[in-house]
Amino acid sequence: YKIAAHAADVALGIPGTRDRDDDLTEARAALNWEKHFELSFDPDTARALHDEDLDVDTDFCAMCGHDWCSVRISKEIQEFMSGKSEDYAWDKAKKSLPLTAEQQEILEKRGVLSPDEIHKLASKVKKEMTGEQDKASCHSDYVAPDEAQQMQTSKQLPVLNERP
Repeated sequence: YKIAAHAADVALGIPGTRDRDDDLTEARAALNWEKHFELSFDPDTARALHDEDLDVDTDFCAMCGHDWCSVRISKEIQEFMSGKSEDYAWDKAKKSLPLTAEQQEILEKRGVLSPDEIHKLASKVKKEMTGEQDKASCHSDYVAPDEAQQMQTSKQLPVLNERP
């Protein structure tokens, strides 16, 4: 009856009823079993049931078991990401592959490539990646390629929206 009465108090929004639940949740997340037992409705029975199935000082509870304990798994992830645990430390820095001669040449010319060179490189990569040999996606379907090329080189592009 204690649990049902407490659930009703929480549902009714009686001030302070969730404090105990929050403290219990924090104790479970910290794997602090002594505090967990103290905050339970029946500490003696909770302690007896825990000790019956598990060692007194385990890093997981009996609810999900060791392999599925979300609290333990979350704790391991935090230790791994912090880099503080020796068990989860990186062995050594990983080296990436060096640049190829072609990539080095591109970097040296970076910023001074002509539009033709950029299109040539872009189409080369697109063909390798997708296997397609179509025109670039930035090209228009409304103007013939020869006409577009002529407009670009002559720099006489039409003004579409003139204001009076």
